[in-house]
Amino acid sequence: MLEKGKISAFQMGLLMYPAVLASGFLVLPTITGQYAQNDLWLTCLPAALIGLIAVYTVTRLHELFPGQTVVQYSGRILGKIPGKIIGLVYITYNLHASGGVTRQYAEFVTGNFLFKTPLMIVMGSLILLSAIAVRGGVEMLARSTVIFLPLFILPVFFLLLLIPDLDAKTIFPILSHGITPVMKGSFIMMGWLNELFLMTFFLPSLTDPEKGRKWGYISVAMIVLFLTYSNLIALFLLGPDLRNKVYPLLVAFRYIGVGTFLENLESLLLAMWVIGNFLQVGVFLYAASLSLAQCFELSDYQPIVFPLALLSLAIGIWDVPNFPVFGEMVRMAVPFHILTTNLVIPLILLAVASLRKRKTAGE
Repeated sequence: MLEKGKISAFQMGLLMYPAVLASGFLVLPTITGQYAQNDLWLTCLPAALIGLIAVYTVTRLHELFPGQTVVQYSGRILGKIPGKIIGLVYITYNLHASGGVTRQYAEFVTGNFLFKTPLMIVMGSLILLSAIAVRGGVEMLARSTVIFLPLFILPVFFLLLLIPDLDAKTIFPILSHGITPVMKGSFIMMGWLNELFLMTFFLPSLTDPEKGRKWGYISVAMIVLFLTYSNLIALFLLGPDLRNKVYPLLVAFRYIGVGTFLENLESLLLAMWVIGNFLQVGVFLYAASLSLAQCFELSDYQPIVFPLALLSLAIGIWDVPNFPVFGEMVRMAVPFHILTTNLVIPLILLAVASLRKRKTAGE
C-alpha cells in the first residue's frame, strides 16, 4: 500500500467539503441563475441526488475491493489494458482539475485584490503550498482541513447581517418558467457534487471504513445546504441582476456594513477562497500523484508530487488563454467531463463488478 497514513471517516467527510465547494461557491449562483433565474435555489435538489449516487457508488466499489482505489480495481474488473487506460483518465483528469482550480483561484485574486501581482506568482504560491501538504501524506491533508475548515465556514454567517436588506419576494413566482431551466442549472451543479467520487482515493486510508458512506452522505447534505443558502442570499440581495454578476457573493460581502466599524468584509471572503482552494488543489494533486504511482506500480508516490505540481501549474497557465474562455469552458464543457469521469465510468465498473460477483456466486 503506497499510503501508510491513516485518517478517520469524519476527517474524510470534512476534507470532501472544501474539495467540492471551494471552486464553486463564488461562481455557481451566477451560472445556475443564468439558466434557472429566480429558481436557482432549486437546482441544488436534483444535484444532491447525483452526489448521493456518487457516494454510494464509490463506497460500494470499496466494499467489493477493500483497500483499493479506482485505479487499482478497474484493472481487476475490466482487465489490465482497459484498467491502465482508466488509470490514465484519472491521472489526466486530476491534473487538469488541479490546474483549472489554481487558475480560477488566481484570476479571482488578481482581478479583485492583488491587481498588480503576476498571475504566475499567485498560482505558483498556492500550488506550492498544496504540494507541500500532499508531500506530507494524507494525514497532513486531513489535519490541515481540521485546522483551517472553521475559517472556511464561519465567514458565511456574516451574510446574515444582510437580512434587513434582503427581499424574499424575489423568489416568486416559483417555477414560473417550468422545470426545464431548473434542470439545466442543476446539470452544472451536478458536476460539482459528483466530485465526491474523489473519496475513492481516501477510503483505503480510513481507520473506520464502515463509516465512510455515512460521512459521505453528511458531506452531501452540508454542501447542498451551503449552496442553497448562498444562492438564496444572492437572490434576495441582487434579485434579477444576479445573473449579470461574476461573483455575487463578493458583491454581498462588500455590501455588508454595520455602522462605521464593521465593513470591507470581502477580506473574509478572500480568506475563504485561499483556504478552500489550498485544500481543493491538495486533494486533486494527491489523487493525481496516487493515481500515477498506482497505474505504473511505483513504490512511492511522494517523489512525484512536486513534478506533478509543476505540470499542473503549466496546465493552468497554458490550457486556458483568458478568463472569459475559462468561464465558458466551466459552463459548457466541465460538467460533461466531470460526470463522465466521476459518474459514468464508476457506474460501469460497479455494474460489471456486480454482474461478475453474481455469476461467481451462481457457479
